[in-house]
Amino acid sequence: MTIASLVRSGAAAALLLFCIGSGAALAQDYPAREIRIYCGFPPGGGADVFVRYFAEKLRPLAGKPVLVENRTGAAGNVAVQALTRAKPDGHTLIISTGGPVSYNTHLYKSLGYDPVADLTPVSPLVSFPFVLVVDPGLPIQSVSDLTSHVKARQGRAKYGANGGTPIVLAEMLKHFGKFEAAQVMYRDNASAANDLVSGQLDFMFLDSAVAMGQSRQGRLRMLAVSTLHRSNLLPDVPTVAESGYPEVERTSWFAAFLPARTPQGVATSLNQWFQQILGTQETRDFLNAAGAEPYPGTPDDLKRLQADEIAKWSDLVKLAKIEPQ
Repeated sequence: MTIASLVRSGAAAALLLFCIGSGAALAQDYPAREIRIYCGFPPGGGADVFVRYFAEKLRPLAGKPVLVENRTGAAGNVAVQALTRAKPDGHTLIISTGGPVSYNTHLYKSLGYDPVADLTPVSPLVSFPFVLVVDPGLPIQSVSDLTSHVKARQGRAKYGANGGTPIVLAEMLKHFGKFEAAQVMYRDNASAANDLVSGQLDFMFLDSAVAMGQSRQGRLRMLAVSTLHRSNLLPDVPTVAESGYPEVERTSWFAAFLPARTPQGVATSLNQWFQQILGTQETRDFLNAAGAEPYPGTPDDLKRLQADEIAKWSDLVKLAKIEPQ
């Protein structure tokens, strides 16, 4: 090895040690100022409620102010794109639904970012099922009853949907149940639920919070949940899988991410704080009341979840015949 190559290799090693040392120092001093959490949805909505809860609980652990900033638009994509432009020092993160940080790559022609390359996973936080629901005035007590009812409609059946997951679940049920039903899109769940109970729709998948609330009021009947195993939230409600359609399963989730190139020590610190929050009975009670469950895990767990969702949704979007926007 020449003297020049030794100098070059020594310089590279010194640079590497400097970067490692700088990252460690940053993690040790973290946080140095207030933390901002982006939320991709409007104030007052379900996503915003979750984000503000975690921000409130994170504040005493971090020892600094924790602010929530709503960056709305494009089903949460705008907030993630903004995060990718933030300084990767741990003082800006996002708590997002699964779509913008994983499978929206199949639902949009261009996100303006790469959900894998441009993000650093921190922690999964929340999971919740979708629930297959019908008008309680109909003589439908099971998934089997529903498929018989829809087939008897001879192509005149309709289902409601608001977002990618309800569409995918309904289309999977159509595919494996071998029946036809036209899709009716809604801007919000309340309008869809109203049309369901007025007889304009035959079925739909609703997120668990809305489904549980509407069921308690007697406005709809819950037939099955979309998780592979029965949900602790609704232990008496069977899964679509155990009703004869094991392929029809999806779990929705929220998770925390940082910009790419954030020092791993910072992600580890945030993850540890989130695990403390998720481990309390107060958090479990809060999430259960909102139709959700704690979803603890490591950054690597979230990385695997993200990769799995991106891979699965490639086939699901094709099956549901969803055209990228």
